[in-house]
Amino acid sequence: MTLEKLDVIVIGAGFSGILAVYKLRRLGFRVRGIERQEWLGGVWRENAYPTAATDSPFPFYQFYEPDLLQGWRWREQFPSRAEMLRYFEHVDAQWDVSPSFEFGVSVSGAEYSEATQRWTVSLEDGRRADAQWLVPAVGFSSVLAIPQIPGINRFRGPVYHSARWPSDAMDLRGKKVAVIGTGPSGVQIIQSVGKVAGAMTIYQQTPCLTLRKYSSPDRTAETLGMGPDDHRESLQLGLQSFNGFHYALRDQDTMTVPAEERSLFYQKRYLEGGWAFWMAGFRDLCQDLEANRDAYSFWAEKTRARISNAAKQELLVPDIPALPFGIKRPCLEEDLYEVMDQPQVEIVDVSENPIEAINETGICAHGQTIKFDTIILATGFGDEASGLKSLNIQGRNGVTLQEAWSEGVQSHMGIAINGFPNMLFLYGPQCPTLLVNSLAVITIQVEWLCRIMSDCQRAGVSQLEATSESHRVWQHKMGELWVKSLYHKHPHNDKKRSKMTKDEQTW
Repeated sequence: MTLEKLDVIVIGAGFSGILAVYKLRRLGFRVRGIERQEWLGGVWRENAYPTAATDSPFPFYQFYEPDLLQGWRWREQFPSRAEMLRYFEHVDAQWDVSPSFEFGVSVSGAEYSEATQRWTVSLEDGRRADAQWLVPAVGFSSVLAIPQIPGINRFRGPVYHSARWPSDAMDLRGKKVAVIGTGPSGVQIIQSVGKVAGAMTIYQQTPCLTLRKYSSPDRTAETLGMGPDDHRESLQLGLQSFNGFHYALRDQDTMTVPAEERSLFYQKRYLEGGWAFWMAGFRDLCQDLEANRDAYSFWAEKTRARISNAAKQELLVPDIPALPFGIKRPCLEEDLYEVMDQPQVEIVDVSENPIEAINETGICAHGQTIKFDTIILATGFGDEASGLKSLNIQGRNGVTLQEAWSEGVQSHMGIAINGFPNMLFLYGPQCPTLLVNSLAVITIQVEWLCRIMSDCQRAGVSQLEATSESHRVWQHKMGELWVKSLYHKHPHNDKKRSKMTKDEQTW
C-alpha cells in the first residue's frame, strides 16, 4: 500500500517536525509527517523519567508563532514533561497538525530515485510514501545510548533507561538503586530518586558541571508579569542573540577586571540562576583557559560549601575540572549536591576503571560487587548523527548515509548533504544544538527550508543538492571557530580534536 503522492515527507513529530509540517502545509505543499510514537511531542513523549523537565526557562522553550501565545499560560518557570505534553495539546488545538501525521509507525528506509527525482520512504508496516522532498526531523535524541557492559542483560531486576521509563516502573522507595550516568537526565533522576531510595550508588564517568535552577512552580506568566506581548518581545530578542535566549555576554575579558569586581559579578550571575552564569558571563569564558578556570573556581567554592563529605567534594568538585566550564551544556539542579551528600548515597568513580560487569544481582566495579534492586541507565543518546543514520537513508547511486559519513559528518550548514538531493534535515549534526536554545535554531532552519522549497517550486526546480565544495566551506568555517575556543586549547579534548572529522563537529 502506498500513501498519497506527496510534495514533502517529514520524519518526526517533535518541535522541528511539527513546525515544518505546519509551515509547509500553509504554503500549499502536500505534506505528511511520520512519527513512531502515538502522538505529538517527540522527546517529551518518550522521556517519562521522574521529574523530567526542560532546562530552558519560559518563555523561550515554545514555538515563536504569535497565534500560539494567545490562550496559553506557562505554569512553571522550567516546564515539566507534563506541562510540555499539555502544550503540544494546545498547539494541536490551534494548528490542527495531528491529522497531517501518521502515528505509531517507524521508518524502515528512504531511497532517492535519480530517474524520478523523488524520495520513496518505506514504513515498518509495509506501506510506502513518495515525495519530492524528504525532511528528517529526528533531532539528536532519538537513538538510545546503551552502555556496552558485559552481562548487562543478566540482571534479574528491572533496568530502566531514562528515555524509556515505563509507566508501571517499580516504586523505588526504600530500594537499593544504581544510577549509571550524571548527565541532564541523571541529575534529575538522582535528585528525585535519591530522596526516597533506601540506598543509591552513582557510577560517575565525569563530574557534572551544574548551575542552580532556582525554579518555583508558582512563577507563572501572571506572577512574573508577562503576557503575550511580553512573550513576543522576548522571543524576538532570542532570535537575535548569540544563544537564542535573552542573555548577553559582558563585553570584557575576565582578567582585565579587578578580582573583587569579578567576584561580585560572578555572585550576581550565580544568584540569577538558570544559564546566567554561563551565557551572561565574561566574553572570553569559553575562549581563554585562565578566564575559564577563574569562573570555575568561583563555582567550585560555592558548590563545595554544599557538600560536607570531603571524599565526595573531591569526586564531585575537583580542583581541576575534567573539561572547561561551559564547553558542554551545564546541567541545571536544585538540590543535587545535598542529595548526593546523604550518607546512603555512594559515588563510584569509573573514569579510569570502568564498570567491569553486571551479574544477576548487581554491578561489579573496582573489584567490588554491589547488589541492587534496580539499575537506572541515565546514559542519554547516541551522537548527533545517530538519529539520521538509523533511518537507512540511501541517496544517489544507492549510497547510504552511513557510507557517505563513514569518514565523518559532512554537510552544508548542518541542513543539506551532497549526494542526497532534495533532502533537508533539521536540528542535527553541524548546526547549533546543545549550546543554544533549540527553538531559536529550529525556527530559523524551518524558515530557511520553507523559503528554499518555495523558491524551487516557483522556479520549476525539481532537484536541489549541496555541493561537495559547500561541505568544505562549512567545515572550514566551523574549524575557524573551533581553534579559537577551549575545545582546541584544553588537553581533555585533544582526542576529540584529532577525530573531529569522524564526529558530528558542532558549534
